[in-house]
Amino acid sequence: MGSIVLLDEHTINKIAAGEVVDRPASIVKELIENSIDAKATAITVEIQKGGISYIKIIDNGIGFASDDIEMAFERHATSKIRKEEDLLKITSMGFRGEALASIAAISKVTLTTKNIHEDTGVQAKVEAGVIKSIENAPAITGTKIEIHDVFYNVPARFKFLKKDYTEAGYIEDVVIRSALANPQVSFKYVNNGKTILQTSGKNDLRATIYDIFGKEIYENVIPIEYQFNDIVITGMIGLPSISRSTRMHQYTFINKRYIKDKTINSAIDRACEQKYAINKFPFIILNMNIDPSHIDVNVHPSKLEVKFDDEAKVFDAIYYAVRTTIEKNNREASPFTNIASVENVDKVEQISKDLINHGMIKNVAIETPKKFDFSKASFKSTETPKEEVALEENIEIPKEEKKEEIFLQKDIPVKEEKEIVEDFHYEISEEIKKENELAENVEIKMENTLPYRYIGQVFDTYIIIQIKETMYIIDQHAAHERLLYEQIKEAYYAKDKQSQLLLIPVLVELTSKEMEIVSSNLEMFEQSGFMLEEFGDNAIKISGVPNIGYDIDYKSMFKDMIDELLGATKTEKKEKEFRFLATLACKAAVKGNMKLTEEEQIALIDKMVKLDNPFTCPHGRPTAYEITKYEIERRFLRK
Repeated sequence: MGSIVLLDEHTINKIAAGEVVDRPASIVKELIENSIDAKATAITVEIQKGGISYIKIIDNGIGFASDDIEMAFERHATSKIRKEEDLLKITSMGFRGEALASIAAISKVTLTTKNIHEDTGVQAKVEAGVIKSIENAPAITGTKIEIHDVFYNVPARFKFLKKDYTEAGYIEDVVIRSALANPQVSFKYVNNGKTILQTSGKNDLRATIYDIFGKEIYENVIPIEYQFNDIVITGMIGLPSISRSTRMHQYTFINKRYIKDKTINSAIDRACEQKYAINKFPFIILNMNIDPSHIDVNVHPSKLEVKFDDEAKVFDAIYYAVRTTIEKNNREASPFTNIASVENVDKVEQISKDLINHGMIKNVAIETPKKFDFSKASFKSTETPKEEVALEENIEIPKEEKKEEIFLQKDIPVKEEKEIVEDFHYEISEEIKKENELAENVEIKMENTLPYRYIGQVFDTYIIIQIKETMYIIDQHAAHERLLYEQIKEAYYAKDKQSQLLLIPVLVELTSKEMEIVSSNLEMFEQSGFMLEEFGDNAIKISGVPNIGYDIDYKSMFKDMIDELLGATKTEKKEKEFRFLATLACKAAVKGNMKLTEEEQIALIDKMVKLDNPFTCPHGRPTAYEITKYEIERRFLRK
């Protein structure tokens, strides 16, 4: 017995505006959703000439019952819902019962299907909404729908279609979104006889990403798994290296339904602040599983929009899911996390204590993670030397009265003075040799225990260190920019003005608009450490600047900060302050091609370790990049 029924008039009136089939992609979307509702695990989409002349959808779902064929082409005939209350708990992709009727009304349709519980198949032919025939036909379980001549009877819509390759691109987008939302389904998309994409259907989102986007994106995505109260969020987010300047690679789903929502986009943007470069959007696939009773999908003809009963809760869920994932990955991939290991510091301190307790070293200042300087250690000899013998400065010289106790004891043959000195020289040299060997062994042990090994600086820009079998390249500008930003921000919000007077004030000429920006944001400038006063109609005298401690072109920096404020005139105060402070830190940070001493490089790393977020600069660029030993060996064909 069939399961499709015609909805009552009251329920029909509650349904949103009728289904709009405005292009071939709309047809493909509706038919794919029907296939998914029919529990298909393999779907093939084949088109010709952008889907305008021909579309074919094949699935291996449960198929139409033969009793349902005629009813399926009626408007508001559906097997998904029965009454008005069902609209509040929709779990299927389709529910309005309009898709087939709308498609058949503007094209020529041939439907061939076999229900999983029936022995024979059925074929129906419909033109312009009129059923021409329904008869038995050989078929395998599932459904095949062929559509010819889209809009052949609606020339007003036909003329608004775009070129074939553009329409084909829209269809490809539909297939991609469907595949990402349903990795358990194998999709195949064929355009003019050529297979454009094919997914495995292994229920593995990473594998689906590889099938669609290729190796580069596959290797640069990390999983999102998060639960916020009763909302479960899963998906993948790309690393900054594959971010884009548009949202073209952002796919958001609710209960596997593709949607576009400002609340979700805003949560993603906020979570990615300072994690990705400014004006860059992450590659992201996000599916939010939520109780259908908390959302309304019946608000848009194409079902691309939803309404939430609690937008704040949805925002928080998305924000924390994305933010937590990014920060966890940054902690695991950053050298600063590894350097900060307390366990390593404790090991170094314990080694130094053991050496002191054994009398091997004294007066040693341990300052990790710098390399231990054994040249400053004092060594003690176990022999008491003769006063006349010239020894190294840090070997203790015994007092005169102890000579007879050692060299003039009874029952010991008295040797010539020269012979005594030679024996002593040999014994002392052997002892010092043993102690030096021990010290070298301990130095090696300590070096291996330290959190990192400093390698050097290249191009006067990048600091290279090694931690175990991974090499890290640190961008000195990005790292210092992050460090300065945190220091400046802390002083700014603590209202701790840290200014230094200029020996010779700087005069800056401005336009009227720039003067207006400075005047309206004067408190921000002064709170950050600038000391300003108007000097004529269109000039500002800078007599004091933030106490950053570096030789900076303050005039150029001041103008750059004005430009930043000009571009942020309509943003909220907090956002404006962030951009202001980030620009100040960026302009004040050490630049590329600025050679730092080894001590300055190590000091920078030491300070970065203490930050809560040392992973990116305020503008979202990474502070460090890792290259594993395996990657290097692979480059040299060792792996």
